[in-house]
Amino acid sequence: MTRLSERKENFINAYRLYELACETYIEFPENEINKLAIVQAFEIVFELGWKVLKDYLKSKDIDVYTPRDVIKAAFSANILPTAQIWIDMAIDRNASSHEYNIDKVNIILKKISTSYYAEIKRFKEHIGVLND
Repeated sequence: MTRLSERKENFINAYRLYELACETYIEFPENEINKLAIVQAFEIVFELGWKVLKDYLKSKDIDVYTPRDVIKAAFSANILPTAQIWIDMAIDRNASSHEYNIDKVNIILKKISTSYYAEIKRFKEHIGVLND
């Protein structure tokens, strides 16, 4: 199994947990455990997502290392339809671990459970075309 195949498999498994966390958070948004779960699930699935992209680009002899550079290269290679939402996800992924203002946290939670969820779902549905 190649590194890319392994990462894709890990991403799919993490996506299942993220999907469950989103569904649970949407049903019970005030539950503190659900808030923690969705943030953690998002952080994991995002990390695996950009690393899938990184491994795919590497298989095409494109060497990039940081999430932002990987996202830009994937957009330039027409792998991602838009780079901005992935850049926003990277920013909010970092902020989710260090933000203590509840209003800002709630904004991030809303994006994690709506627009980011839709983008990560789209990515999961198209991950099969990323072959070494």
